[in-house]
Amino acid sequence: MTLVALLLSLCACSSGADPCARTCEGVDCAPVPSTCVLALAGTPPEAPCEGVPAQGTCASALSLLRCVDGQRVEEACAEGSSCGESGGLAGCRAPSCTEGVLRCGASGGLERCGAGAWTAAPCTAGCQGDAVLGTCGEAPARLEGTVRFARRLPAADYSGWGPAELVPGQGLLVASYRGTRLVDLRETDADGHFSLQVASPLPLTDEDQVVVYAAGRSASGAVAYAVADPGLAPDAKERAPGVLGEGPRVWSWSRSARALASGAAFTLGEREGAGAARLFDSLRLAWREGKRRYAGREGLPLVAWLGYGTRWSCGACFAGWSVTAAGRRWEAQAWFSADADEGYWSDAVSLHELGHWLMASYGTVPDEGGPHTLGVPTFPGQAWSEGWATFFSADLRASSRYYDKQDGTMFYVDLAEEGAVTSPRPDAGLLQRLDEAAVSALLLRAARAAGASAPLYSALSAPQMKKSPWGRGYRQHTWRMDPGGAYVDVVQTDVPAPALPDFLDALACAGFSRTALDAATQPTRAYPYPSDKPLCP
Repeated sequence: MTLVALLLSLCACSSGADPCARTCEGVDCAPVPSTCVLALAGTPPEAPCEGVPAQGTCASALSLLRCVDGQRVEEACAEGSSCGESGGLAGCRAPSCTEGVLRCGASGGLERCGAGAWTAAPCTAGCQGDAVLGTCGEAPARLEGTVRFARRLPAADYSGWGPAELVPGQGLLVASYRGTRLVDLRETDADGHFSLQVASPLPLTDEDQVVVYAAGRSASGAVAYAVADPGLAPDAKERAPGVLGEGPRVWSWSRSARALASGAAFTLGEREGAGAARLFDSLRLAWREGKRRYAGREGLPLVAWLGYGTRWSCGACFAGWSVTAAGRRWEAQAWFSADADEGYWSDAVSLHELGHWLMASYGTVPDEGGPHTLGVPTFPGQAWSEGWATFFSADLRASSRYYDKQDGTMFYVDLAEEGAVTSPRPDAGLLQRLDEAAVSALLLRAARAAGASAPLYSALSAPQMKKSPWGRGYRQHTWRMDPGGAYVDVVQTDVPAPALPDFLDALACAGFSRTALDAATQPTRAYPYPSDKPLCP
């Protein structure tokens, strides 16, 4: 996609020797080291690992510092464990605990940490709190609140983005701090609500802050997916995916705990980067869907890069490239431009890119890339990959309309509309070039004919879809497009890749209805898949 940059500069308050000393709150700066303890942000080290020893060290009771590939990496300990050192080695250990900390044990009694173990503590007034923090008698002070963020949907006539509206911020990490000390860390619920313990003694002071992160955790408690600012200065020039600035950091927002306790709302407006919260919501949905579809298995740890005033040469794209940045090791990355088109409002696009993530996490990516245009048939590997991604987007949104805004113009295509996509030809064979949108439409018809999309997800991860070479014998191609949009310099390689007919074979071999397959492929007038002759292992 070719996008126009919006040179929008958000608040940049960090200064001085300590980059964690200040953070942005709207257009003001608050003295909150909001991302230091969790290592969700920071600046690149001037020296490898900034002196972190090879055996690691505890950054706090809840996080471990390690040296990975010459870079300092801080990892949050899983819930119920804490960081400790033994025999010169540091690590997160379930039995270990922070000296002197109190909690409510499994039996409901008060427990105190001493010598690295939990033991019963005398308490006749009853334990108040939970398995993380507790006290005897009087309940720990807690702060309740709700996170909301602004979003925009397409206008009814798809002429542009509609009016802003506030929606709950679901699944966001939210933490309370007193100065540099992390007091509590939780997640917002489906209504955007949170309940945090705050520091004692009361009253709350200017040092007490609540910070929301555009990050989600895996079952182990470690941060597994997040939206991060690449730290690049706003620039009209396109950036190549993979380029990072001097301070990549996970998006976060802070508020005074005292103000929240007085009834102030935790609302993220557009000028604060609500688009990052909206993109996070797509990550949350995709992560949840992956776990749901694949029996609790979690996908590749993912960072989505979004920086206001930064546009990528690909517009929006995904790659299974690992990177150590923003305090974490990520196994996959996605890039989203934030310019005048405000593409971060398009759930259709963000979930499309996350459809690629799902394929990389649970299936096999064809790895056939090159220029492509919606409506123009492309090579089978790319058509399969892009078609699946758009199908995933449509399936999660329960909508066949794919929409975006490019170069100031809004557009949409309805995949369920007759004649909306370039149809395959029944006389062109199984490995013909295909309109990626036609592949998406075919998959939607298959799900509709079967009454469910679950069989399609199962087929994506079927053993025969992961075994090279694939049954239909497709090989990757390379190419470029000339200014007129024609494919030139086409080269067929010797590298095997999966394509649509391999996926249809996996469906058929798993017992998917022939009638449903024929309804999806329309073999006599569109895609000539022989449902009676699948290639099965």
